Amino acid sequence: MSLRLLGLALLAALGCAASCSESGGEIIAEPKPVNTDSLRHAAQVDSIMQRLSVSEKLAQLFIIEISRFPDRATKAIQDTLVKSYGIGNLILMKGPIGQFIERVNELQALADIPLLVATDAEWGAAMRFQEYCPYPRQALLGRMENREDLMYEMGRNVGKELKDLNILINLAPVADICSDPYNKAQGQRSFGGDPSLVANYASAYMRGMQDEGIYACGKHYPGHGDNYVDSHYNLPVIRHSRAYLDTVDLFPYNKMIRDGMEMVMIGHFSIPAIDPSGVPMSISKICMDSVLKADQGFKGVIMTDAVQMKGLSRGKTAVNANIAVYKAGADMILMPEDVIRTIKAIADSVSTGKFPAQELDAKVRKVLDLKARAGYFDEGFNPQVTDLDRKIKEALTRDTALIFKMEKAMEESSKPKIRAWGRDRTLLLDKKK
Repeated sequence: MSLRLLGLALLAALGCAASCSESGGEIIAEPKPVNTDSLRHAAQVDSIMQRLSVSEKLAQLFIIEISRFPDRATKAIQDTLVKSYGIGNLILMKGPIGQFIERVNELQALADIPLLVATDAEWGAAMRFQEYCPYPRQALLGRMENREDLMYEMGRNVGKELKDLNILINLAPVADICSDPYNKAQGQRSFGGDPSLVANYASAYMRGMQDEGIYACGKHYPGHGDNYVDSHYNLPVIRHSRAYLDTVDLFPYNKMIRDGMEMVMIGHFSIPAIDPSGVPMSISKICMDSVLKADQGFKGVIMTDAVQMKGLSRGKTAVNANIAVYKAGADMILMPEDVIRTIKAIADSVSTGKFPAQELDAKVRKVLDLKARAGYFDEGFNPQVTDLDRKIKEALTRDTALIFKMEKAMEESSKPKIRAWGRDRTLLLDKKK
């Protein structure tokens, strides 16, 4: 056998997808197959973009809050935002899931473009909906040793819960590094103070959800840390060095970005080592462009924490806060107030060239791509949620079995002993004597 034929035989035996050219024996990789789904989704997005006005494009970026027991006036405002302005997304807060689904079904029926629905399910759908079985809080789960498998399974289970409800955005996992579980701002919501553990558990939870078709949103970027100030009420200032941030707070995001994180939430806290101006990270272009995109290579959807939180909104009008978030680079605006005036103000800035039209288009395409990949633009898609009782019963069976395994793993851990009590499995740690 000639050397050339021998080489070809070896390549074939190794499963190498390559061939030798006739000139010089150069190895040339075969072209990758075309992703027909991506082409189809891009065509769907193009078709919708062509018929949207500037105001309608902007409306696709807003996530409005749907609370329990809305009064008649609130319902009328929501109906108007969806039907007349084309608001593209909803977030469900705490309450009975049946009432939420009834209301979401009504709004989906009014929408020209189906609505993406989000919620906070950090420790499962039970965080917002009382009908579900709550998983242990993150501080409790962080006491398990080397159980990424259970965290991944939790992600799959929570993903199934949410997909049953057509809730496709989960504002989780929390990837904050917090060594003090009694920290009222972040303690129970963090897997702990070890960056590697937080990275592994957050990524496993994220991958489980995304494998079920849920868009996971890591938070609170670039890391709320051990700060004791709650950004719901005030602006925390985190004074770590950039070197510290790179090896601690940003560490979990490096892993989640490598593992395919779809979305990220920017927090309302100041980090002078990143932006010396002292502005919240949620309105810092340096944070979003230089650190998140350029340094860490994130290409997914960026949103900020709720715009109405005092860490951002104090001293600003609602419209100014919304505009600041948009201008800094956020693709989606979470829980805004004064939406109609905001849309008009930004639309005016786009029409005058103050805000680039291509920047708006890039943001809207990201949101529409989420909808396209979820099948929202496929023929026969129906956003209505049905058969709720059966879905809840199946979820309770799955979740109870996994929670039992998790609690057993906690008991067997060599880490400080813990126990939980009550249906919500509130955290209790044995304090050092």
